[in-house]
Amino acid sequence: MKNSWLSLPVTRVLGAALSWFGFTLAFGLLYQVALAVIALGGYCASGGPYSIEVECPENVVLFAPTSIFGGLIAVGVNLFVSRGFGAQLSAWAWAILFVGLSIPFAFGGGVSNWFICVLFAVMGLAPLVLELRANAPRVFIGTRTAGGDAFAFRHGDRRSIMSMSAPADGTVTPGLGHVLAGVGVPLVSGALGVFVAIAWFRAA
Repeated sequence: MKNSWLSLPVTRVLGAALSWFGFTLAFGLLYQVALAVIALGGYCASGGPYSIEVECPENVVLFAPTSIFGGLIAVGVNLFVSRGFGAQLSAWAWAILFVGLSIPFAFGGGVSNWFICVLFAVMGLAPLVLELRANAPRVFIGTRTAGGDAFAFRHGDRRSIMSMSAPADGTVTPGLGHVLAGVGVPLVSGALGVFVAIAWFRAA
């Protein structure tokens, strides 16, 4: 496996960049779908043999299902292509999804919307807190360098539910360059994904 294309540094970096771009693109579209539906009163429908009281806009019909599958694919790419390089999308995806989707419900007003808002926020933050308690550096910079060398975390590592456990044979002490690469690649790619999502949703 060491000689395969999956082990190349450029593959890990591209895997991290593409997966974060894909996930934030998918989430950005889903977020705007949620805002649009809540603005319509919290419900809309499209198609079918029955008379529809509130018709869903075309961009909602288009992006509601595709954004969900796109986000799942992005997490898979992060796990199997970046292979431990960079901020671990598997640890962040759940929190981004539920905490992010809690915000539109806050705009909706009313007791039920606020209840859902708080519920979603708790559902998103609780697993992230557990991830950070298990090993915060791993969540932010990953478990390996772009070259595949395993990090040696000073405070050890506890296995968590959503992210990769740090390799037991880690020898590389994370430095500033590792932090900048591990955080920077996902951050820049993620910001680009959000930008494209906003432009695409408005143009659809």
